Amino acid sequence: MTDITPIRCIVADDEPLAVQLLESYIGRTSRLVLTGSYTHADEALAAIRSDMADLAFLDIQMPRM
Repeated sequence: MTDITPIRCIVADDEPLAVQLLESYIGRTSRLVLTGSYTHADEALAAIRSDMADLAFLDIQMPRM
């Protein structure tokens, strides 16, 4: 059996319900590991810059960014 490297991911959306939905999908996907959820774009950007994730699920339009 081969080891499968988990994919670290973050969620960024200004709608809390959308964040919860994405968190739920990620939780049901064995290879994905949620490393952070954000409702403010500046916090999500800081997480991306600090190499917290391999994959980002992003809202395409967030306030202040």
